[in-house]
Amino acid sequence: MGFLSKLFTKSNDDSDLSFEARFGSWLGRISSTEAPNPQVMAFNIGLFESESGFQAYLCGSTHYSVDDNDWACEEAFTPSERYFPIPAAFASGKDWQEIQSAVISATKAYLASSGARDSFLNKANVVTVGFDEGDLVRVA
Repeated sequence: MGFLSKLFTKSNDDSDLSFEARFGSWLGRISSTEAPNPQVMAFNIGLFESESGFQAYLCGSTHYSVDDNDWACEEAFTPSERYFPIPAAFASGKDWQEIQSAVISATKAYLASSGARDSFLNKANVVTVGFDEGDLVRVA
């Protein structure tokens, strides 16, 4: 199986892929199988830490406010594969800032990839990344 096939195919064993590739694969699967309402114009990749480790999730909203991060709480879109568990082996020894930085980098890499060219995320007005209860960082 080639790299692009692995990148956009859900697999039970993607342990040979980097964090960035796994994360991009998750976003790619959502983008290729979900179609948010056209009124959804802003997307947030939220982050939180649970008992099982760091998690990312995707949601969309019909509005965005640069001054109020609570826009991301007014969810108008949640994909069926909403959550992405950050692999424990990747997260080991990293603090929340390092996890956020890695997710920002992986999101930017996905958005810049040829596979994401027609993605609803690339067509969105805004894409942000951030921890719940923290500041959201605009990446697109």
